[in-house]
Amino acid sequence: MDQSEIINLGKSLGAATTNWLAERTRSGFDESLLSEALLVIPLFEILRQDPRWRISGEWCEWKLEGLNKGDVNIDLYAEGKAEKLFVEFKLLKKKNLNDQRLIKDMVKLALPKGPEDVRLLVVAHPPSGQTKHQSKSTLLREIDGAGKPIKFHLKRRDGVAPLVKSDRRTHALSDKEGKHVERIIRCDPDAAKFVVEHIASERDSEFLASVYSVSRTIVRGSATLVSPSHIEDLT
Repeated sequence: MDQSEIINLGKSLGAATTNWLAERTRSGFDESLLSEALLVIPLFEILRQDPRWRISGEWCEWKLEGLNKGDVNIDLYAEGKAEKLFVEFKLLKKKNLNDQRLIKDMVKLALPKGPEDVRLLVVAHPPSGQTKHQSKSTLLREIDGAGKPIKFHLKRRDGVAPLVKSDRRTHALSDKEGKHVERIIRCDPDAAKFVVEHIASERDSEFLASVYSVSRTIVRGSATLVSPSHIEDLT
């Protein structure tokens, strides 16, 4: 799947998400009734229109030493003949505006190693998750405003949660999210280096969906997915 196809897919997933959320609101759903798990419905519905995809949820078939089944689940997984699609989704409401959960999802999406793997993060924003028609997430505004892919790397620290450094700022992880991320990068140190690009924003009524593509900077046994200048030394 080339970059234009990935962008078009991201737009489709974003539009399906906002359309579904707006329709639920028109049918009487209050924002308080909307839960993150419900987002699998519009995403599944749009993917099943393409016959190439075999779709499953809560995918966790990693083949990594030290990573047990259930340790890292991908919200939505679809497999075609040549490519695999990994999708994480979040619903950012006022009560759960947590950049650390987003960072954890980005690290999870950096785990798949295949050069043909497509990794997308879909973030839905109801009105309480927005300010001036933008995400209230500091992390997402950083990526959205960059106008280019943003490189991240995690720096491990003895006894405390890893630091997450981007081109522009350093993000600290809590002990809870830090332990999860630490487990991932202990099993695959290359997942500590990744690039995130904002590829789509879709709006319907009061709802916003932002879509991000995540790429590994290193693929073992294959080509580098971004230029060598993006690869940072973690020491």
